[in-house]
Amino acid sequence: MKRFPLLLVIAAFLLAGLPFARASLIRAMDLVELTATAEQVVVADVARVESQWDKDHRTIYSTIEIRVQETWKGTPPSDGKILLRQPGGSVGEIEMTVVGVPTFSVGERALLFLQHASVVGLGQGKRPLRWDETSKRWFAEPGDATGAVRLGRHGQIRAADGSPREALDSLRARVRALIEK
Repeated sequence: MKRFPLLLVIAAFLLAGLPFARASLIRAMDLVELTATAEQVVVADVARVESQWDKDHRTIYSTIEIRVQETWKGTPPSDGKILLRQPGGSVGEIEMTVVGVPTFSVGERALLFLQHASVVGLGQGKRPLRWDETSKRWFAEPGDATGAVRLGRHGQIRAADGSPREALDSLRARVRALIEK
């Protein structure tokens, strides 16, 4: 019986060295599903990110103000702004991270698939945009497929592949073609 506390201490020590488990999974969504599910598809610049505690001081939420530059699907906002609200963020020295939820930085530009002021498919519905100085074109980087899985024919779960980097012109044409169907 005296060995039980020692074994417990050893087990705790060994488990402390293991990486955190990520138990959140989401169904992988391709461009067809993202476009069909979204009420709005926009290219937008991040104007403001503010994080605060909920009223019970248990969860941090972030409000992200985006300024729409292009609307590919849905009605453009009359004032050109959309406010997104999602869990996670930093308040003072405390940070709350939610695996799979996209992060936003003031000044960044992104292609966003939105429904009810939320990003569709978590990080899959945000494609960061980068200007390529050589080609003088915008490119959409892959969406974040962290935690996204596909089910195989026999029920096996496998990690989803991220979307490829693509020229914004090409992606715009593909999304508009999907909307017109």
